[in-house]
Amino acid sequence: MADILVNLTSLATEMGRLVSEGYVITVLAPNDEAMAKLTTDQLSEPGAPEQIIYYHIIPEYQTEESMYNAVRRFGKVRYDTLRLPHKVVAQEADGSVKFGHSEGSAYLFDPDIYTDGRISVQGIDGVLFPEEEETSTVKKPASVKVATKPTRRGKLLEVGCWMLGSLGQDSRFRSCQ
Repeated sequence: MADILVNLTSLATEMGRLVSEGYVITVLAPNDEAMAKLTTDQLSEPGAPEQIIYYHIIPEYQTEESMYNAVRRFGKVRYDTLRLPHKVVAQEADGSVKFGHSEGSAYLFDPDIYTDGRISVQGIDGVLFPEEEETSTVKKPASVKVATKPTRRGKLLEVGCWMLGSLGQDSRFRSCQ
């Protein structure tokens, strides 16, 4: 994962700037064994490495203790990611925190690799993908429009949207601000 992040210098520079301005992030960092299991197909699509990274960055500060307490208290917790509009689901499993769903899940196994009050790096034993990608062969039900009041996104999410738009990602990311 570190190799991918180093190669995405614009993302690394932007994350460094945001953190220096006082924003906080949590990185769910898959171990080397998990990254080695990625196939060429998963990495060959344009923008795939960036999308993997964005799905592993939570725009809030979380430690092992805070995540574990949240899943013990609420059962399932949905964390925003920089890969809008996808969220990563966390729940308690086997006395630990489990992220993702069924086959695409990962456990928190190397907690608090780095924490400084602004950046938190949590080691996980798998690479996470949004549920829609893994179940793309299943027919989705027709969407229902629901009137809701617009939500205010935080500055970090707005910058994430801007970064995705500047990288030429799908139009759904350009309009997320």
